[in-house]
Amino acid sequence: MFDDDEILAFLHFGYLPQVTEDVKHQAWTRIRTLVLDNIGKDGNEVGLVTQGVRALKSAFRNPGGDTHIIPLSGGLDSRAILGGLLEAGLKDQITTVTFGSPGTFDFDIGCDMARKIGVHHECIDLTQVRLTQELLEKTAQEVGMQVWSFDAYYNRLICERFGRDTTYWSGFMGDPLAGSHLLPESSKTWDIALSRFVSRNRFSRSIDLTAPGFDPKDVLPQSPIFENTRLSYDDQLDFAIRQQSYIRVVVLPGGYDYRTPFLHPDWVDFILSVPRRYRENMYLYKEILKQAYPKLFSFPTKTNLGLPLRAPHWREQLRRISLRASSVAKRFLLNGPWGVQPRLNYIDFDQGLRKREDLKTIVYQNLQDLKHRGVVDWIDLDAIWDRHQRKLGNHADALTLLASLEINLKVQERLI
Repeated sequence: MFDDDEILAFLHFGYLPQVTEDVKHQAWTRIRTLVLDNIGKDGNEVGLVTQGVRALKSAFRNPGGDTHIIPLSGGLDSRAILGGLLEAGLKDQITTVTFGSPGTFDFDIGCDMARKIGVHHECIDLTQVRLTQELLEKTAQEVGMQVWSFDAYYNRLICERFGRDTTYWSGFMGDPLAGSHLLPESSKTWDIALSRFVSRNRFSRSIDLTAPGFDPKDVLPQSPIFENTRLSYDDQLDFAIRQQSYIRVVVLPGGYDYRTPFLHPDWVDFILSVPRRYRENMYLYKEILKQAYPKLFSFPTKTNLGLPLRAPHWREQLRRISLRASSVAKRFLLNGPWGVQPRLNYIDFDQGLRKREDLKTIVYQNLQDLKHRGVVDWIDLDAIWDRHQRKLGNHADALTLLASLEINLKVQERLI
């Protein structure tokens, strides 16, 4: 069974953070320590973009396989993979798959992109996918009982649909390597990096679910994993813990042939060797994509809030203000006639916990079972559920995480 510290860590992060031996063998641990020869030092951005295009395309030189499945979202990484495989002449061997809720960037942009490009495409509308306790427990057992159950379940629908006799492509580590998680300034010390990581990676933003006196920093490495001359403290925590303990487990199911082009040595060496300023806000990555696959990246992206990467900055700012206003309105005016939020992942758990019988039943029953265990007796589970049902707050993050804890505990019991 989970021990007390593991339960508390799970309730903070939504997964069990750990540094495994595998980390020492990851592609990003072999980076060069110097910036690329004379490129970037003098502001030669054109040369840097050209070299980046070459490094990116090297990941698609020998794609292999007879059929290729690309989970296509509204983001950059999956679209870059599509571009690489199309350029390799594999259009007739590609099937793109989009899953999510209609009205969201990921779902609408992914489906629309595939239609415009003319590849074979399938859409999985998650609002029509019924959840069951059995399937969630099966997923928890497959992933090793260590992550938020709903995340892992939805990401396995594609593998279940197409089976093991095909090649899958994943954008794993694409945007983090490119700089999507960079802070305005790198942490000067390991302790500062730990504090920032703990703050940014709290799963339940609506309620702090951990017990009084628990410090999430205590379950993290107490000293740097590598020298910060090789990799900043912030990147070390993101790459070695969040990406390996959580994201990898979710997006790379075991037993399937998964290709991860953004871990190709040429790309890793390149993107982590450029000056930091080029990774801020993924600036250089975006420039590389626009040059590498201009047609694909002339279409809207989730990363640019539903606008093309070449959209003027003022349009992006207006879109950002509009989305923020809509989000704030929904947060404080819960009874308003709000549709689905465009940046939503998967399904609307907020509304689903009030209106979807499958989701309500699963979460409520697991909350009751968790209450009877007495392992989180500092939390008033019924009060959180009641507050959410009465629309006094959006506690979907807390409720689904608590239900996931119970699902994991049930699976562990059977394995003992």
